[in-house]
Amino acid sequence: MLYTISQLANLAGISTRTLRFYDEKGLLKPTDTSEAGYRFYDEEAVLKLQQIMFFRELDFALSDIGQILSRPDFDRRKALEEHLQVLQKKRERIDALILTVIKTIEELQGGKKMSDKERFEAFKKDMVKENE
Repeated sequence: MLYTISQLANLAGISTRTLRFYDEKGLLKPTDTSEAGYRFYDEEAVLKLQQIMFFRELDFALSDIGQILSRPDFDRRKALEEHLQVLQKKRERIDALILTVIKTIEELQGGKKMSDKERFEAFKKDMVKENE
């Protein structure tokens, strides 16, 4: 299936301006362009856009994303597995922070007193290493 720039932007939840910018930067070229200048994107472009968005979600710079995706040895599956690991680490950290907030609220409402160690456990370096 081919998507117009508007359809793909809508599908991905981004602007057509973003897609044009990605084209301008050589990050995501349209699969085809009509004589009237309309951009079209195929399934491979959709998969590449998803990969770009995963990298952006992990705070990679566009220039770095371009370099990674253009490598001849780029492995989409391996990259996705690495994204999964990082996202799981982020979720673990967020879960720990949520638990700390809940315990703190409960303590403030007269519940069980937290130890000083519990107050800061979620902030420790080993919980924050998701991008290293």
